[in-house]
Amino acid sequence: MYICPVCREKLVLSGKSYICKNRHNFDVSSSGYVNLLTGSGKNHGDDTDMILCRRRFLNRGYYSPLRGLVVEKCREASPDALLDIGCGEGYYTKNIKNALPDCDVCGFDVSKKAAEKAAKLGGLEICVASAYETPYEDGFFGCAVNIFSPFCKEEVLRVLRSGGRLILAAPLPEHLYEMKAAVYDTPRVKEMKSDIIEGFSLLDKTELRYGMDLDNAAISDLFEMTPYAHKTSETDRQKLFAKDRMTVTAAFAVFTYEKN
Repeated sequence: MYICPVCREKLVLSGKSYICKNRHNFDVSSSGYVNLLTGSGKNHGDDTDMILCRRRFLNRGYYSPLRGLVVEKCREASPDALLDIGCGEGYYTKNIKNALPDCDVCGFDVSKKAAEKAAKLGGLEICVASAYETPYEDGFFGCAVNIFSPFCKEEVLRVLRSGGRLILAAPLPEHLYEMKAAVYDTPRVKEMKSDIIEGFSLLDKTELRYGMDLDNAAISDLFEMTPYAHKTSETDRQKLFAKDRMTVTAAFAVFTYEKN
C-alpha cells in the first residue's frame, strides 16, 4: 500500500526495508514503524512529554465514550482497509483493530515518538508521515478516521476509494470550557466549521456530551496535551494547576461522510 515519498512509485518490502524501483530505501525501525516523512531531520509533531500526558489521561478512560462511538462508526463502515490519520500513540487505532480483526488497520503520525508507541501495540501498519503528503496508493482504503488531527481533503479523497467512509471527530464549542475559564479571564468559544466537505456526502452527525471529574493529576495531563499548553503564560497555568479537583465538559461531534 505504501508509495515512495520521493518519487511516488510503489514501495515493496524486502527484508526490513521498503524499496521502490528507483532504489529509494526506507528501513523499518526496531519498533515496527517506517519513517516516510521527507524534509529535514528535525523532530516533528508532539514531543515525549505531551505524548506521555495524553497516554496517562486516555488510559484513565476519560475519552472512552468517544473511543466507543468512533469504533461503532467504524464497525458500521465495515471496511477491509482503514487509515487512522494522525494516529498518535495508537489509543483509538488499536481499539479499532480489536473491533475489526479482519481489517488492515493502518495509521500514521508526523511524530516519530508517537509512531514508535503505536507500532509497539502490535497488529497495526504504522508509519511517520504528513497529512498533507500521505504515502499511500490511490483508492487503497475503504475508510479513513480523523480524530482532532490536521485534515487535508485532497489527500483523503485520493486514498479513499469511491463510496469510502470518512469518520471525523471534532470538539464542540463547549468542549473543555471550564478549564479555559479557569485559565483565561475571557475564554474564547470556538465555533464549529461548516459540516460540508466538498467531495463528500454527510451521512450522519452524532454529538456526545458528558462531564469529567478530574483530580489534580488529570487536570495537568489534560491541559498539557492540548494546544493551550504552548500558548499560556506560567502565571495563567498555575491558576489551573492549583486546583485539586474540577468537573470539565467533554463535548464532541462525530461525523460520518461518504466519498462521492
